[in-house]
Order: sequence, then structure tokens, then C-alpha cells
Amino acid sequence: MRARALALVALLARASLAFADLDDASERREIDDYHYVFSADCQPYMTWQARALYESWRAIGSPGRMTRLISCTDDEYARYEHMDVVPDTVKCPSFVWYAKEKFGDDDGYSAYNLPGGMNHWAQNVGTDRKWVVKLDADMLLLKPLSVREIPASKGVAASGQYDYLVGTKNGMAKWFVDEEVEKRLAPVGGWEIFDAEDFVNMTPHWFAQTVKVRMDKRIWFPYRGTGDVYVSEESPRPWISEMYGFVFGCGLAGLTHNVMRSVQLYAGMKPWDEASADPFIVHYGLRMDEGPYSWDKHWEPGHLERMTCATRDVEPFPVVPYPKRPSAHALQQERHNYIKVKIMYITVSAINDAVKKYNDEKCGRGARSHRVETKSLPIIPKGRDVPMKPSREDPKVKPRMTQKPTPVPVMHRAERAGDATERLLARKATLKVEREIAHEERMHRMWTMGSLTWVVGFCVIVYRFVRTKTRQRSEQRRRRESNPFREV
Repeated sequence: MRARALALVALLARASLAFADLDDASERREIDDYHYVFSADCQPYMTWQARALYESWRAIGSPGRMTRLISCTDDEYARYEHMDVVPDTVKCPSFVWYAKEKFGDDDGYSAYNLPGGMNHWAQNVGTDRKWVVKLDADMLLLKPLSVREIPASKGVAASGQYDYLVGTKNGMAKWFVDEEVEKRLAPVGGWEIFDAEDFVNMTPHWFAQTVKVRMDKRIWFPYRGTGDVYVSEESPRPWISEMYGFVFGCGLAGLTHNVMRSVQLYAGMKPWDEASADPFIVHYGLRMDEGPYSWDKHWEPGHLERMTCATRDVEPFPVVPYPKRPSAHALQQERHNYIKVKIMYITVSAINDAVKKYNDEKCGRGARSHRVETKSLPIIPKGRDVPMKPSREDPKVKPRMTQKPTPVPVMHRAERAGDATERLLARKATLKVEREIAHEERMHRMWTMGSLTWVVGFCVIVYRFVRTKTRQRSEQRRRRESNPFREV
């Protein structure tokens, strides 16, 4: 009897544990399997960007984990006051002069910090999550990323589309990878979702290929096959070398890509399909223009210190007026422009709010001398219009900044060329896709007219056939009735 009682107790205990496991499983979220990671440096320009991205992650429910990889020199770390901008921040070495220290190449390339920092983190820290989401600092999250909606798997990374990386298709890649690897290449960048193990295996190739591409004189000016239209005799090396290093590195790691062009929408551009009208990511790497309003994160105010107690009253970024919602019968162009302006409003408002929230937490609440009133972030409606092709953000080397909000000296010519390249390439890609959209609309109209013509023609044929048969039957009936020899 006692043995039976003990057995019953054990059975009940196992059952209770099983139910507890089920409860735990129901509480776990699939979106917590993701580790969001991005690269930044110690300059004010990327500090406010990092905070805005972090606050957008918190606003969508803080899925998974978010880590900032910060690459600075020892002197910069000694002066830096914003390690708390993103609570999970990993200090990495500065890789700006890596090629000079390693190979004697006198080239200070700040974009080395991106693959260098990612590789440092992947090999020395890593993640406990199943997926790694790589982002740029100048992005905002509007929805949690999930492979249920953005398919990725072991060996296949979900990636954004960057068509101006023409070196993946014009034969340039053969100078860096073999033909088997070349078959796996795709013009991708910006954001990606990786299997965590794939990411760890890929980052050493990414860093090594970036150095290799940047140092290879075959792709320097006057060669134009990289797609970087701003290479010149004075600035001969393509600024987008790191992007090719990424693509080649993924290929060498055995990865292919699920290219998703509508996960991300650039602020200031119109959506081009239903997905891009309701994006997961907003990227504000280009200038936003609407009527008299214009804003670009690269302009001088973006480089001012604005996240210390002494500089909390620096004027917030100007926000475009909130757009009026179009009527239900508005033209498509009007609806698309409404979404464009709303995204612009959301983006800059979110940046200002993130900076203010950080200053309030750090320095206590207080009135700002240049307060810009903003509304809560509205839900983005769906729509479609002209797509554009983005460019990866380049973490630039900025002059040392004091806490006093003084203007930043003029940027190096190569950095200005990098910014101009970003804008020009995006514009060229936009014009290209505009032509494609116009062609698709013409084909759609032709198909519609052709279909209507076919339907009308078919109806006419059926009508004439039925009418002919009806007349024949009537004539046969009339003849039978008029036949004097018919049987009555």
C-alpha cells in the first residue's frame, strides 16, 4: 500500500513538472531568440543614433537582446561619458588604422570598425540566442524581426537588397573569390538575420576580405566596376569596400541569401509595395526633403554633443509637420506621399524623444529652451509606390569633441565623397526602379485592356453562337409546323 502511495506521489510530481514546463514554454516568445547587434564609435554623431535605435527596440517590446559594439581608441574611451546609452555595450579596439599597423598600408579607413568590431564580439563574447540580427546605427525598429516573416535558416541569411554592388555580377568578384563562391554572392547589406553559428563562422572572412578589397589597387580609380561613382584620382579607393568584404565573406563562409527588398524603408522615400509601407526597419541614412523641410543626419547639428547635462539644451532636430491623412478616394500618389511624410515625422520625432529621455534620466527632468512638440508615434498604414536602394552607413572618423557644442571642422574629402556617393547611388537606384515601376504599370494596363478585350470578344462569340442556334431551332420548328405531311 505504501509503495502504491509513493508511486502515486511520484506520478503527480512528474505531471506537475510537465505542466510547469508547458507554462514556461507558453511564456517564452519566439522573438526573444534574436540578438540585435550594431557598431558605433565614441563620437556624438553616433552616440545619439545608438540611443535612438535602443529606444526603438524598447518601444517594440525589447525582444531578445540588443548590444552596441563600440570601437574607440584608449584616449577616446578615457573621455567617453556615454557607456550607459545602451546598457549592453561591448568595448572593442579601434580598427581604423588596422591595415597600416598590420600591412604598412597608410590608409585610415573608419569602416574597418564594422567588420573588426563584429568579429571581435563574435569570437570573444558571442550570444546565447539562436539568431543574430545585424543592424546599422542609423536605423529604427518598428516591429520585431522574426524568421517566421523574414525567412532565414542554417546556411541562408535573410538580407536587404543593395543593387549598386555591381561587382557581384560584372566579373570583379573573380579577383577575390573562386567561381564556386561567386555563384553564392548577392548584392546585399544593411540589415541581416543570421543563424548564430553561421555568424561566428562568417565574421573572420568579412574582416579579412574587407582589408583585401580595400588594399587591392585593381579596383582603385580609374576602375569603375565597383559601382562607387565617386572614386577619383584624389580618393581612389572605393568607400564601399567594406560592403564587398561582407558579401565576399558570406560567400567564403558558405552562406547564401534570402534577399528581402521590402523589410526596410528609407526615411524620405515612398513605399513601393504593401510590405515596404509597413516596414520592420526605417533607415535614415539619406537626406529627407518635403516642401521647405529638409534634414540630413550628416549636417553639422548631427555632430554636436547633445547628451550631457551641460548640453541638454542643444536645439532638437527640426521635425516635418505632421501630414494630413488623405481621403478614402485620394489618388495613389497622394496616399504614398502621406506615408513618406509620416515616416519622416516618426523618424526625427523618435530621435528627439530618445535624446530627451536619456537626458531626463541622466540629469533630471527639466524644461528645454528649444522644445519641439511631437506626437506619439502613429501606426504606419499600408500603401505602395516607388522603391529605393539604400546604402550601408559608414562610421566616419570625427574630430575629437569637447562637451561644449561647437561646430565640427570640415570633413575629409574622402568622407564627403562617401556621403555624396551614398546619396547619388541611392538616387540612381531610385530612378532605375521608378522606370521599372512605370514599365510594370504599363504592362498591367496592357494586360488589363487585353483581358477585357478577350472577355468582351468571348461574350460576343457566345452571344452570336447562342443567337444562331436559337434562329436555327426556330426555323426548324417553323418548317415542321408548315410541312403538310407531318404527323399530327
